[in-house]
Amino acid sequence: MASPALVGIDIGSSAVKACVWRADGYYRAAFRSAWVVRPEDSAGAEQDPDRIWAAVIECLDEVMDGQDPVAVRGVGLSGHGPSLIAVDGYGRALSNIITWMDPRPAQAWEAGPSGPMRPSELAGPSFEATAVWLHRKLLEDGHDLAGEAVRVLQPKDYVGLRLTGNAWMDRPAASCMLSWPAGGHPAQGLLPPTVDPWQSAGTVSAVAGGETRLPEGTPVAAGGIDAFIEALGAGIVEPGVACDSTGTSTCVAVVVPDGLNPLAVQHVAPGRSLLVMPVSSSGGALAWAISTAMPDVFRGQTDWTEPVREAVGRSAPGAGGLTFIPHMTGRRSPTSNPLARGALVGLSLGHTPSDIVRSVLEGCAYAMRECVQVCLGGVAISEFRAVGSGARHDAWLQMKADILQAPVVRMRVCEGALAGAVILAGVATGVFKDVDAGVEAVVQPDARFEPSRDPLFCGAYEDAFGRFRRVEEALERIWV
Repeated sequence: MASPALVGIDIGSSAVKACVWRADGYYRAAFRSAWVVRPEDSAGAEQDPDRIWAAVIECLDEVMDGQDPVAVRGVGLSGHGPSLIAVDGYGRALSNIITWMDPRPAQAWEAGPSGPMRPSELAGPSFEATAVWLHRKLLEDGHDLAGEAVRVLQPKDYVGLRLTGNAWMDRPAASCMLSWPAGGHPAQGLLPPTVDPWQSAGTVSAVAGGETRLPEGTPVAAGGIDAFIEALGAGIVEPGVACDSTGTSTCVAVVVPDGLNPLAVQHVAPGRSLLVMPVSSSGGALAWAISTAMPDVFRGQTDWTEPVREAVGRSAPGAGGLTFIPHMTGRRSPTSNPLARGALVGLSLGHTPSDIVRSVLEGCAYAMRECVQVCLGGVAISEFRAVGSGARHDAWLQMKADILQAPVVRMRVCEGALAGAVILAGVATGVFKDVDAGVEAVVQPDARFEPSRDPLFCGAYEDAFGRFRRVEEALERIWV
């Protein structure tokens, strides 16, 4: 009899991914570009839902090749947020996916009926702002929202709709919505029913089965926001251990006791609260640095691990006095300011491309350290578990261990969102009796990076972190 198989799907900001995981240890993943489009005369950041669905089909076609369909027990979903798409009652897309990187909803929210907000009060990207923005846009375009049974869905829930015909939102995502205008807003009526992430929200339809090679009738777990799912995929189910999920952005996530932090939300693991601290541009900032400082590498290679390792080796800790501020798409943690922007401070004629790349990597790690210090108030983290494309850079993981002064452990399945989606699919279908059993079966370490005890290294990073904080504080006066 074939070993039980579970399928995970993740809709990322830069890539669509899918995997098959089997109880006998088999794992296979596939990746396709998740194209972000910029509307003309706009700073918007959208994704074409048809291209996303086509990428899902291609990924599933690749990972299902050679698999026994009878062995597939369930599907789990993950996707970026807070991002939304509008659909009608027939499941047809009425808009592109408005991603969390799109500044227009937050800007419109800021300039709403209550008047402009001070920078310290800016909400940044949120489901509420995007839902209100889509609501207004649909009305301006002449849609009858009630007559067309319009709903707004997360990207992964749009994929769930295409798979099952059902519309839903997971409860942890709904728990993030804390700042609706006083008295509410009609956009709240566009939200679908909520379902727990570990519950089946529907089954694969005959039409979707024909498109994706998934067996008709396969249960689909509701899933959750990628940062939450990645934390689960790194085994973050108890306090004291943190997830470092680095892709286009970085999310540091920790389980916290109920009531400890007002910003904590419901985890995708039952009965836990999760504090998520996003650094909006990390992998995205690295891509910018490679394209700017090493254009030949950017044009000629897709795997940058060796160029990054060489750059770090050619530049000493502190990057020769360079300080990089990574808020290229706004700051989300430890306080939110969508008006914040990136900066490279301290440039001289003697700095090299390696210094620039190192400063970008360091700046992202300093931002992580700042988040942990400010948001956790001194709570100790015994180790950081690294997932995402950033986890493939040994040089970056060692740097993070040195700067965070805690071990950093790369997980064997680097695609944390896929691992977490597989766990939820297994719980929804009874392959795992609960989330903890799923973590035990799926989550395994791959490599461990211990922090340096060399006083010269430690001193250089301490000095550079202090400089990072001073530069950021000085820039606050112009981020208005």
